[in-house]
Amino acid sequence: MRAALSDSFDTPRAMRALSELTKEANIHITTQKSNMDIRGLESIARWVTKMVGIFGLDANASPPYDGLGWASSISNSKLSAKEIVEPYSAVYEKITGEVKGLALHSEVLDKLMAVNVNSEFNTVASSGTKDPEVLAMPYLRTVSKIRDELRKLAPTSPSKNQIRDNDLTNLGVYLDDRSDDLGALIKFIPREELLAQKEEKAAKEREKAAAKEAQRLAREKEEQAKAEKAKVSPVDMFKGEERFSAWDEEGMPTKTKEGEDVPKSALKKLRKEWERQKKAHEEWKAKGAA
Repeated sequence: MRAALSDSFDTPRAMRALSELTKEANIHITTQKSNMDIRGLESIARWVTKMVGIFGLDANASPPYDGLGWASSISNSKLSAKEIVEPYSAVYEKITGEVKGLALHSEVLDKLMAVNVNSEFNTVASSGTKDPEVLAMPYLRTVSKIRDELRKLAPTSPSKNQIRDNDLTNLGVYLDDRSDDLGALIKFIPREELLAQKEEKAAKEREKAAAKEAQRLAREKEEQAKAEKAKVSPVDMFKGEERFSAWDEEGMPTKTKEGEDVPKSALKKLRKEWERQKKAHEEWKAKGAA
C-alpha cells in the first residue's frame, strides 16, 4: 500500500492491495474455522476500514477512521457516546436481568455477570469515537459470552435463542455460532436484512409444519377409511354390486349380472380381495372385543 501511494498515488494498485488482503483474510476464515486468528483478523478489518475512510469511500466515516466496518451515520451525529450506545446497553441490562432469574451458576457465568461493562465502555468512549459498533462492543462481547455459557449450562433453554434471534436481531447484530472453544462471532448486519432472514426462516418452518399437518390428516383419513372398510364382513363385501347376481355362502360371487358363471381368472382375484377383507374384519372385531 505504501508503495502504491508513493507512486503518484496509484489508486488502482492500492485497491488491488486491499482486495488481495481481504481475499487472504476470507481464505483464512474458511480454512481455519477451528483455529482462527481473531486478533489478526480484527487488525486487518480495522486497517481496511481506515484505508476505506482515507480514500473517501465511506461517506459516513471521519478521521481518525478507527472504527470497524462501514461507519454509521450516527457516527457523525451530535449524540453523545452514551446516547449512541443506549440501545445496546439496554439489551445488556435486559439479558443480564433475565439470566439472574434463571438461577444458573458456573465459574465462567458468575465472572461474566460480575464484569463491569460500563467501565469498559467508558474507556472506549474516552477515545472520542462515535462509531456505534466500537462503542457497543463491551456490551455485545459480554452478552455473546453469556449466551455461549448458557448454551453449555442449559442447551434446551429458549433464552439462548431469544438473545440471538430477537434481542440482538433488533439491533442489527448477529451471533454466528462456532465451536465451544471459539465462541460465537459477532457480526453487524443491517437490521432489515436480519429481520427478512428471520421471516424467511419462519415462513419455511410454517410451510414445513403445514406439510407435516397435511400428511397427518391424510394418514388419519386413510386410517379412518380402512377402519370403515374393515367393519364390512367379507360375506357382504361383494353383495349389492351390480356386476354380480349370485353369491355362495361365503359371499363370493358365482354369477355375473348376465347370469353367467364368474370367470375363474376373475374369481382368483376376487378371492384375494375376500381374504384381505376377512383378515381386516377379524382384526377389527378383535379390537372391539379388547
